Amino acid sequence: MQFQTLASLLFATASVFSQSAKAQDTSCPPIGWFSMAYYAQIHNATYDSTFDMDFYSQQQMPWVYSLYKPFGMKGYTINTLERDAPWSVVTFFYFDTAEQFDAALAAHEDEILARVPLFSSEYPSRFVGDVISTTF
Repeated sequence: MQFQTLASLLFATASVFSQSAKAQDTSCPPIGWFSMAYYAQIHNATYDSTFDMDFYSQQQMPWVYSLYKPFGMKGYTINTLERDAPWSVVTFFYFDTAEQFDAALAAHEDEILARVPLFSSEYPSRFVGDVISTTF
């Protein structure tokens, strides 16, 4: 079930980025690589995950962007999922290369992870991949 939900999310994201070449805005530089951070969503009889979207979207991610931009970060997207999905939030970080992300993460991972309890009861996991096509 979790794999199917993740596969659906990745397919939906790929669909957004896979518009025809005619529809592409050539003023947007191509983005070649992404990292995806996703936060578990647990709801059962004894425990409910928490996530403060206001803090995350208004403070955490702009701060992360300010740290990662000097390493080549192009931007990010924050995506929420429905309550029965295994994850509550999925964020895509866009870079030209994996090496840029690796350098940014190496420089700032500890300080970024130290702030997770300010907005989430769960620590993120991540996937990486290539962006094949973009349309903005």
